[in-house]
Order: sequence, then structure tokens, then C-alpha cells
Amino acid sequence: MEKTEWSDLPEELLDLIANRYSSNIDVLRIRSICKYWRSTFTMSKERLQFRFARYLPTSNKKIKACLFPTTFFRITLPSSCPNKGWLIRTSQASKYRKITLLSPISGELIIHSHQTLDLLKVGVSEIRQSYKIKIFDELKDEKIQSDIFSNYDMKYDKKPSDVFYRVAFLDNMFFAINRDKKIWCCNTREGSRSWTKINNQVEDFSDIILHKGRIYAVDLKGATWWISLSQLSVVQQTPSTPLDYYNYDSCEDTRLVEYCGDLCIVHQLSVTQHYIRRTVGFKVYKMDDDLAKWVEVSSLGDKALIVAWDSCFTVVASEYHGCLKNSIYFFYDYGENLKVFKLDDGSIIEMTDISSQSCFHMFSLPFL
Repeated sequence: MEKTEWSDLPEELLDLIANRYSSNIDVLRIRSICKYWRSTFTMSKERLQFRFARYLPTSNKKIKACLFPTTFFRITLPSSCPNKGWLIRTSQASKYRKITLLSPISGELIIHSHQTLDLLKVGVSEIRQSYKIKIFDELKDEKIQSDIFSNYDMKYDKKPSDVFYRVAFLDNMFFAINRDKKIWCCNTREGSRSWTKINNQVEDFSDIILHKGRIYAVDLKGATWWISLSQLSVVQQTPSTPLDYYNYDSCEDTRLVEYCGDLCIVHQLSVTQHYIRRTVGFKVYKMDDDLAKWVEVSSLGDKALIVAWDSCFTVVASEYHGCLKNSIYFFYDYGENLKVFKLDDGSIIEMTDISSQSCFHMFSLPFL
């Protein structure tokens, strides 16, 4: 049988391949096949638009809104164990800059060796994107140290007046929750220069998510709302969750997550001892459509829940090295160790030494 060169593949097949790639890493790997593919495949403007740090439109020239996207990937080594992988997070200032590795949960910069990673020798699959938006007021003169995004082209010596950690994106619009726990939106279409506060906000909000083509938000009481794009207002979707605070001091955080196609609510519960607040457990709820009420999810099955500060999602535990099924990976605050909460017995394991605790191996890439 005559051998076919990569450069001899028909254009129709190349078009099919181009329509299937999902990230800039996919493009790098495809373009490295041969010279013809390198000249044929480019990242479209639409795909590039919100993958790198950029300014968002504002109506006030003294106010700068900066978008900082990050991307979660699953990395595998086909030569050793192709069915098990590691979870990483990356950021990239522009398509001309190097990719920076970040901690998947805390988002902090990972200090690694200067070894070059050959993308042709590893499997890379994109999981999701997350966003952070910083608002800078040029009239303020407060100084800050360089943060994890200091490698970006946009550098500021001023402290942001606000940071939006909970952000969702739909139809060229960013929806974000600010420090006052209110929802704002930014239209990125050409000609739009303003941020708009969503109408009808009678509650304070904790998280926001894109789910089945709609933007949903959860308030501090555990009720879900959806955002009407035509009216730019919130409409209550469900009542509050029946959270019992017995044995807990407070609900530290309330998140939204997609689980088996359903929209679920995750409560992070805490107690205070000796003036120190710490997370002691989680409660997960889903809406039972037949009973028309919230029911507690007692098991995540073969899934594990990743609770990052700016993103919340599930992974299949068996696809990652050491990952515990029916568990929740989280951290309480910057500088603290990563932890995992086991739903079956309510225990918490803290990462003190990643080399000796196999349940955290999914966050430690051995070849870096």
C-alpha cells in the first residue's frame, strides 16, 4: 500500500480537522505536523478573542477593565499510562507569549523547571475556561506587588478597585459578580462602551454560571435565578435550599456546578474555633423536578468535584492519577494547603506532602 504524506491530505479533510480543534494548544500540535499544515491551520479570530488578556470596553477613560482568562486541561502520557492524567491550568498573555502554568484550584503561579515540554509526546484535552476581571481606577495611587498575571502585557502599579472572580460568558457578553455581590454585565460587541448593572436584584449573589444556553446565578440563601438577556434582569427560578446550619457556624460559600446534566448547588460549611474559621464540610443539592423541591446529593458516584475560587466543575475520578471519587477538592484561602472532602464519611484530608499522599497526585506533573 502506497504511503500517504500528511501534506497530501485533501482540503476537505483538513477542514473537518480544523472544525474539531478546541484550544490554542491543539493548534500548536496540528501546526507542527508539517510545513503545509503549519501554513494552513491558524487560530480563528473568534477562537482567539477571549483566550488572552485584554481590555474590556468602559465608558470612562479613567477606568480600565482587564480580562484575565485561564484554561483547564487534562494532560496524559500516552507512552506510559494513557488512561490516567493530570489536571493543570494555564494562562497566556498573547499568542506570541509562552504558556504559564497555574495551580488548578488556587490559580497561583507554579514554579517549575525550565524544561521544554514537547506537545507531540503528551495528550492534551481542554476541559473548560474560566475568567477573572480586574477593574482599575487611574485616580487611585495605591501600590501593589506583582501578582500571578504579572507576565501579561498589561501591567499596573495600582491596586484594582474591584475584582470579579465569578464570571460567565454568553453571546459576546460577560456577566460578573462584584465585591458587593451584585451582577454586572459587559457587552463586548463593537460600539458598546459601558457596563450595566442587572435589574431587579433584590438579593446578594454568590456565583454565576452558563448552563444549557442560559446564565444562572445563585443568591446567598441558595435560590437560583436566571438572567433575561432581553430585559437584563434576574428572574427567580427556584426557592432557597433547605440548608440546616446545625453543627455549623455559617455557610462560607455557595457555588453552582453542572453534575450529570443538572444544575446543582454546593454549600461550603465552616466553623470558628479560637477566632479561626475553617471549612468542615460540604452540602450538595439538586432540584427534583417530580417533587419540585431540593434534595441532597449524598454521592457523586465516580465523579470528583473541583472547587476553585473562580470555577467549579466535576471530573471523572478514574481518569486522573490518585483522584478520589465521590469527593470534593478545595482550598479555603491563599497560602493554605489543598484539601479533599470525602462525601462518604465526611472526613477531610490535607495535602502536607504531595509525594506521599496519592489522592493529590493529579495536581503534580512528574515531567515538569
